[in-house]
Amino acid sequence: MMEAIGDITATCDVSRLDVEGPVFDTRIQGGVLADGLNGLIAGLCTITPMSVFAQNNGVISLTRCANRKAGYCCCFFLVLMGIFSKFAAALVAIPSAVLGGMTTFLFASVTVSGMRIISTVKFTRRNRFILSAALALGVGATLVPEWFSFVFTYRGNNKAKKGLIDAVELVMATGFVIAGFIALILNLALKEEEDEVDGKIIELPSSTSRSRRWKEVEAEGGKDVEEGPVAKND
Repeated sequence: MMEAIGDITATCDVSRLDVEGPVFDTRIQGGVLADGLNGLIAGLCTITPMSVFAQNNGVISLTRCANRKAGYCCCFFLVLMGIFSKFAAALVAIPSAVLGGMTTFLFASVTVSGMRIISTVKFTRRNRFILSAALALGVGATLVPEWFSFVFTYRGNNKAKKGLIDAVELVMATGFVIAGFIALILNLALKEEEDEVDGKIIELPSSTSRSRRWKEVEAEGGKDVEEGPVAKND
């Protein structure tokens, strides 16, 4: 679910669509629902669960083609290659170096899209704390994926219980899942900053700007409306 939300958001961004608002929320709901149904159907067909692919966002950003008909054509060719193995063999024959270079660039493009989405958020103290906590724990889980394996110490013969523990450990070892949960919980728990009114940050005048204002008023020999008359030294 976390991966689907992130990928759909990145898809809307590279497709030059809004990434907030009621229309965007309906896209998220439909995308997550479709992803869940695909995983359910894949399980019934005794294959690995299907999920959304972030590489497609890199393709959209490079080609600037976000038309649904292009996606339908891709689905047609994928089904065709699944039925006729000769077509799939042509893709398998592509050298690994070519595929590796292409996918590396695509993933880098997805990362840049995510950074662009984050840059649209106002970096208040609250948002900086949420982002820092999510990134710290997410990157930590990625660097040390076995950190959760020491929480459960079950060594029995119950295969169902052992399978459940393995599934939980697999989820907790995924960095973006940890980061998503932490960001979601902190966003709901922490209140908005008090210096924000209607989404705008109130900026107080600095001491430098106030002193500059005083010098201008003294030079004019008048008085400041907010501060009252200016006392001059003879």
